[in-house]
Amino acid sequence: MADDYTLKEFIDGVTRALASGQSDIDRIRAVEPMLRMLLKNRFALEEKFRVPLSNSYAQYLVHKPVDDSFSIVSFVWLPGQKTPIHDHTVWGLIGVYEGEEEEERFKRLDDKSRPDYAELRSLGCHVSRPGDVSYVCPPNNDIHLVRNASSAPSLSIHIYGCNIGDRERHLFDRETCTVAPFRSGYTPLQS
Repeated sequence: MADDYTLKEFIDGVTRALASGQSDIDRIRAVEPMLRMLLKNRFALEEKFRVPLSNSYAQYLVHKPVDDSFSIVSFVWLPGQKTPIHDHTVWGLIGVYEGEEEEERFKRLDDKSRPDYAELRSLGCHVSRPGDVSYVCPPNNDIHLVRNASSAPSLSIHIYGCNIGDRERHLFDRETCTVAPFRSGYTPLQS
């Protein structure tokens, strides 16, 4: 049954799905149904991956194989917490596990010739609820901001096609049209 689908089954399924050479969109299509099944299991994530932080959202590494071919990350959000506008430079899926998350997507308007400059246009916002899945995929579906605009905590499970915490990515400031490189790292697990 789908509500018994475990994290281990998900990891094994993703490992098998990514073993064959595929395009990024094919990877997303292969992993999405498995993520949807995982989101139905209310006991899939250990408590240590559900701990909120008062000063920022939490980004816990749940699993990463030795070869860094993918990473599974839990994001825990208190009301009002949000990311800056950022990209990923790799494919990924975002599944809401508990609560609600609002995602605002952006399109880059400049020609990308200046590494420290970007003009962005908002493509609008979408609210996701438990069981909803969205994706990121460069070059055209990769820049967004995520926030918990609700009055309750939220938790989402993300999977990326690399070790996302160690990936050099970009932060965008719409007001100044600037771009800055960053690596997100991971939130240390509480003991």
